[in-house]
Amino acid sequence: MPSAVLALILVLLLAAMLYGLLRFDRTRLLVLAAAALAGYGTAAYMMVDAGHLALAAAWIQICAGALALGCFVYAAGRVRGLRARLAEAHGRLHDLGLEADERASRDALTGVYHHRHLMDALEREIARAERIGKPLSIARIDLDWLGSVNQAHGSAAGDVALKRFTAAASGALRDVDVLGRYGGKEFLALMPDTDLKGAVIAAERLRAAVGREPVPEVRGRRHLSCTLGVAEHRKGENTRLVIGRAEAALSFAKAAGRDRVVALGPGDKPLETA
Repeated sequence: MPSAVLALILVLLLAAMLYGLLRFDRTRLLVLAAAALAGYGTAAYMMVDAGHLALAAAWIQICAGALALGCFVYAAGRVRGLRARLAEAHGRLHDLGLEADERASRDALTGVYHHRHLMDALEREIARAERIGKPLSIARIDLDWLGSVNQAHGSAAGDVALKRFTAAASGALRDVDVLGRYGGKEFLALMPDTDLKGAVIAAERLRAAVGREPVPEVRGRRHLSCTLGVAEHRKGENTRLVIGRAEAALSFAKAAGRDRVVALGPGDKPLETA
């Protein structure tokens, strides 16, 4: 009977160790193992002292318990190592997935976002602007004279022009702004938390940055230029409507001679800024 009691105690202690194996670090598990062994040894000593258990048998059981507890501590270290490696692998897999998603959302030539991602981003920004009441402005941008560059120097030169344009335009925008390729030489910039006045300032900064980029001389032009149409989102307006107003502003800018920024103000009247 005393042996059965000790066996029951050992089973309970091993159950506690199994819980610790899954929940504790090695230091805490060592403390638990030491406490368990001390408790088991005390119980065995009391039984030896009462004459219910032989001293040799008690020592055998204590040694067996110590061996079992030691195995649990060793196994805990292995389990924690495996869990750490699994967490690291999961983290790497997550990062690779994010990287793949990011690459899939980018235009292969210019590195800016492609049309689908751009539209998704605009829908999200419109929903956010409607929800929190913050302004949102966009700019439709055309790279000027790209066709002339292609005709004079080939498509490779046109690709260089596109890359230089997107690099300069991206550098002129804020980190929170989103620049994407809307079409061949057509681009769209989303400017969250920006009213029409702030968007015009940003558009002029972008135009100036692009104008400093050199390209092969085409019809006397030595630098890139771009034309921008700016519009601020109005409450209840969807993506099609706000882009349509930016397109209208861009048309006014092109008609006025390109290489300029035009915004649509109250009553959809063009407000040329340069």
